[in-house]
Formats: sequence, structure tokens, C-alpha cells
Amino acid sequence: MGLGVGSRFARQRPSFEEQRSEPRYEGVVERGTLYFRGEEHAVPVLNLSSRGTMIECAVVPRLGESVIIRFEGCSPMHAFVRWSRDGRIGLNFGGEIILGF
Repeated sequence: MGLGVGSRFARQRPSFEEQRSEPRYEGVVERGTLYFRGEEHAVPVLNLSSRGTMIECAVVPRLGESVIIRFEGCSPMHAFVRWSRDGRIGLNFGGEIILGF
């Protein structure tokens, strides 16, 4: 009368809840410069958080690849590619930055 492993997992529902721990801000920074494989790319910034940003760009990076992103009036920051999909790229700063606005 034991339950098989398959039946135990079949009843669990996947969680699609937001897993991010920090808020995303839109419109704080409109553009940035992405330094990718030795080239500069002017990129629209879709949102920004204390730990990362989402940009639009036609480049196709590898997951985990290191890049440099620079926002106007700020020092360049090292980041790594967290995800890339449909012309959008999620970058993680690797640490927390202070957003002062």
C-alpha cells in the first residue's frame, strides 16, 4: 500500500511565483553602453535593480559570460550574463550596488 515516487511528485505543483528579492525599477536609466567581446554597443535599459539590469541588444552572449556595462554618469561595472532571450539580456552585477535616485 505504499505510494510510488512518481505519484508523490505528480501531486506537487510547480511554483511560478516571483523569486526575486529586490524590486526592479523602470525608467531610472534609459540607455547604457555594453562592452562585449571588445566592441561597444549602445543599449536601451529596460529595468534596473541593486543586483542587475535587463537590456535590449542584438548580441548573443553565452550564459555566465563576463561583460562590462556603463550607465551615463557612472563608472563601468563588471557583470555576467544571467540569461538571454529574444533580444533581451539579463545581467547580474555579482554584488549589490546602491541606487540613489
